[in-house]
Amino acid sequence: MSSKNGRLDLMNAPVDIELIKGRQRAEDMRRLKAGEITPEELQRQNAFIWSAADILYVDLTPKGTEESWARIIQNLQQNSDSI
Repeated sequence: MSSKNGRLDLMNAPVDIELIKGRQRAEDMRRLKAGEITPEELQRQNAFIWSAADILYVDLTPKGTEESWARIIQNLQQNSDSI
């Protein structure tokens, strides 16, 4: 940094991206070993774009009640009739 009229001007120094990635990878490994995070959580945190390919487990158990599904189906049928 240099001083100019009492202000500090930052120097334009190159950033070592590989060094930053290495430090982050080491921190990720530490968190995994300590049990602070699961591999799936880490993958989600480190993903720039989430996609269907990232899904490792799919819960296929039924959700909702019979009444809620009947209501959803009825709404869909009414909406499709109005198209």
